[in-house]
Amino acid sequence: MTLSGGPAETGPGDFRDEVEIELLGRRVRILEISREVSTEMPIYPGHVGVAFWPHVMHEQTRQRLPQDSDFRGYAVRGIVASEHVSTHVDAIWHFNPDRPDLTIDRVPLEHLITPAGWIDVSDVEPRTHITRDRVARALDDAGVELRPGMTLLYHTGAGELWGEPLRFVAEYPGLDREASEWLLDQGIVNLGTDAISTDNPADLHYPNHQTHAERLVIHTEMVANITRIPRNSGFWVAFLPLRLVGGTGSPARALALWEADDA
Repeated sequence: MTLSGGPAETGPGDFRDEVEIELLGRRVRILEISREVSTEMPIYPGHVGVAFWPHVMHEQTRQRLPQDSDFRGYAVRGIVASEHVSTHVDAIWHFNPDRPDLTIDRVPLEHLITPAGWIDVSDVEPRTHITRDRVARALDDAGVELRPGMTLLYHTGAGELWGEPLRFVAEYPGLDREASEWLLDQGIVNLGTDAISTDNPADLHYPNHQTHAERLVIHTEMVANITRIPRNSGFWVAFLPLRLVGGTGSPARALALWEADDA
């Protein structure tokens, strides 16, 4: 359900994953397309999981304050996690060992906030390849025309397994080499999937990662709510990774945006 996002209508903790706000003089609808970060979430095989712990709590910091202070102290948690947990952007350095300069803190904003389109390839069997022909057919079915500077999201259906971590990390298709090369030939600057990887888990040659390494193009994994975007084109996405200096990637807050008047 779409709700207006005016300050008089929401308060602290009143989170909605879809809202309508005024942005730059226009009514804009915003959909959350990033996953949460939690200790229970699926983790790519071999990557470190997420751990939180209480570093200091309110009662501890309260002891440092003057006895007559009305401030009730502050709490801080520690965190350990891979750079590639939840919805995350892969920097070029992640898959290209020759480019340690192309880290996540160096990704241009123009490659993170872009016009976008999305396609449905959920009929492709898990642990198989998504071919160029299948991508082209999905683009035609959705009426999406790729243009330089765009982001393309593709829905595999793997996101529906989020609550089943062992299946989520193993049962999804990935793009083959020909499809990957053809997509980057169209000039897209980011590619997003609802799966945990852009590559077929049964193909350890990682053809999509290889292609992005060669072409120096980022991609984004574990994108949520793709099918809730009410149009296949004519919207924007914003991926906002942390500026981790030297990072191979980073979890990102991600949004899809479109004009409300056109919805």
